[in-house]
Amino acid sequence: MIILLKRSFCLLLLLTIFTGALQAQDPVFSQFYSSPLSVNPALAGNGSADWRLIINRRSQWFASGVDPFNTTSVSFDGKLFKQKDKETNYIGGGLMFMQDYGMSGAYKNNSFHGILSSHVAIDENDYHGLSIGLAATYTNLIIDYTQLSFSSQLASSGFNRALPTNEAYLSTVKPYVSMAAGITYTYTDESSNFDVGVAGYRFMKTRRSALNDSTQLDPPHYNFHADYQAFLSDRLAFNANAVYIVQNSQNFYSLGVNLGHILDDSETPTVFNTGLWYRSNDAVIPYLGLMYRSLQLGLTYDVTLSSSKNSLGSMKTFEFSLILRSPQKVAHAIPCPWK
Repeated sequence: MIILLKRSFCLLLLLTIFTGALQAQDPVFSQFYSSPLSVNPALAGNGSADWRLIINRRSQWFASGVDPFNTTSVSFDGKLFKQKDKETNYIGGGLMFMQDYGMSGAYKNNSFHGILSSHVAIDENDYHGLSIGLAATYTNLIIDYTQLSFSSQLASSGFNRALPTNEAYLSTVKPYVSMAAGITYTYTDESSNFDVGVAGYRFMKTRRSALNDSTQLDPPHYNFHADYQAFLSDRLAFNANAVYIVQNSQNFYSLGVNLGHILDDSETPTVFNTGLWYRSNDAVIPYLGLMYRSLQLGLTYDVTLSSSKNSLGSMKTFEFSLILRSPQKVAHAIPCPWK
């Protein structure tokens, strides 16, 4: 009976993915600030480091005994070329792999991103800067029907996957290539930094269906984002970050603040981060992080609001991030989880 319930839940989840109206059809991390390449291609190479390697891992599940739905991204970006007489002008680039993985591998959504960006200072003192970015994405969705059970496969001894599903319209989902573009304005001085930008993904609606349904499309989506960093004292850095996402009339925002507690006086200090984010009508997200030299770790847990709970209960979500930056000294750098 337990096995039957698990299989029924998996099939229901699969159908929900393809027929339901989801709040965000693209992966959106709770720690979106630790996944800059998924927010705006113009952010490739952004920050004080010459390069950075970022790994994000999110696990979501409704109940014990049900396999979690995992989202993983691995990205590498940096400054490819710097102007010799003005290093604040640079060409950036990056690569990112992202995967949604669920139902013990029956559902896999893979995307590969190649990104180029350019940043130029627009004043003599290098306080104001402008970045633009372009990205190309290859997306491939794989559904392994041999791992799923259907009512027509139910016999007296249980599910027999060797029997036909009798689902005439099930098919593979064709991969596709899409484009993204973004722009970011930056203001930086010795004690603060401010960024604001907008990015668009999949400007052309793309058919994406496992049911041969021409009305099921991957719609374009747009990200509007901003962040601010400043020193409150010699031992305390303040960071704020927000993103507003528009996709297929399903709009939501996430915003929050982080305090970086500087623990020593070295050129690359150890920083203990504590933060709190709010995702509209969905969750409150506490954040704990540690920055040690070139390595940064972050952990969040989504505390679901009562209005977001359903008959299955609240979604449980843990998220982990790891950022490794190039080791170097940068004057006036403000310790920040997303720089």
